[in-house]
Order: sequence, then C-alpha cells, then structure tokens
Amino acid sequence: MKYKKGDEVRVIASKERLDEHSIFVDITGQTGIIRDVGSTYYGVDIGSSYWFLEDQDLELAYRAVPVPVPAEQPIRTFDSGATRDTAQGKLDYVKALSPIVLRRYVQYLNRHRLQPDGSYRDFDNWKSGMPQDVYHSSGGRHFFDAWLLTEGYETEDNHGPVELEDVLCAQMFNIMGRLHELLKVKQSVDRTKPVPGGY
Repeated sequence: MKYKKGDEVRVIASKERLDEHSIFVDITGQTGIIRDVGSTYYGVDIGSSYWFLEDQDLELAYRAVPVPVPAEQPIRTFDSGATRDTAQGKLDYVKALSPIVLRRYVQYLNRHRLQPDGSYRDFDNWKSGMPQDVYHSSGGRHFFDAWLLTEGYETEDNHGPVELEDVLCAQMFNIMGRLHELLKVKQSVDRTKPVPGGY
C-alpha cells in the first residue's frame, strides 16, 4: 500500500470516480487523515465524515512521522484489575494544554462580547469567518502592544489602556482565527448534501 496510518492525503478522484465508490458528496480537493489501511482501500477521515478510497483516489499531502512501537505492546493493568493498552502514540490534550490559560482566554472573549448596540455576540461568532488580512492586521497591532509592554512602556487601543495578559489573549484569538480559516478550507464538508449514514 502506498500510504500508511496517520498520513494526511488529498482526494484527487473525479466526480465519476467518487460515484463508483457510492460517494455522492463532492470531496475532491479536500484533505483528510488515513485511519485504517485495508488490502485495497484506505479509511480516510475528512472533517466529521469517514470514506473508503484507493491509491488512485489520493495523493500525499503530509507524511506522518512514524512512532516507534515496541515488539510486544505492553498492557497497563490497574489495581482494580482493569486493563488498557498504553497511551503511546495517542494525542494527550490534557497534558498539551493549560487550563488556566484557556480559562483566562475565554474570560477575555467574554469581556469583548458586548457590541455597540448593547447586544452580546455568541462566543463562536468568529467561526462564521473573517478574512486573513483582518486577522493579520489585528495580530500585528497586538504584537506591537505586547512588545511595548514587555519593554516597560504603556500602550492603549481604541478601548483604552491595555495590559499584557489581555494582549496575549488577543494574540491567541488572532492566531486561532487564522488557523481555523486555513483548516476549515482543508477539511470542510458540504453539509447541505445528503450523506449515506449521516455525518
């Protein structure tokens, strides 16, 4: 087989080829992660959907870094007698992220939900989409504010004086927004079309 688990691949199959697979959603050009490798097919996660495709339907977008696997996969045994495989090769969001940082970031978002007309925008309003150049310009302003504050100078934005924690949260917002827009294009699925088995 040409690809392996964890590889990011792009669908290059034509609409006619997808029809042969009984895939009636236009996923040509979208990227996904290979989760299963069969004798003649790959199980590919694209967005929130799962498709079975073959070599000729795909091209490599990113090669997964191989994770060394011991000859015999060790098993964890707990005091209760319950067993589990190891955590090796699995993503650990709890260890990778900081809850106090995420809490402070959401508090920052909450403080900026009030709009000029007195209404509050939803926390996920930004996911509706903003242009990259808007994020870029805003990120540049917050970077400059962070630089000034780090050097010991005072600075302010259109709301008044700013502090370093808020500026760092603002930088997080712009980075998250920019990356969200990039990933959304790569992994988007048209949810207006029917999908066998649902999403």
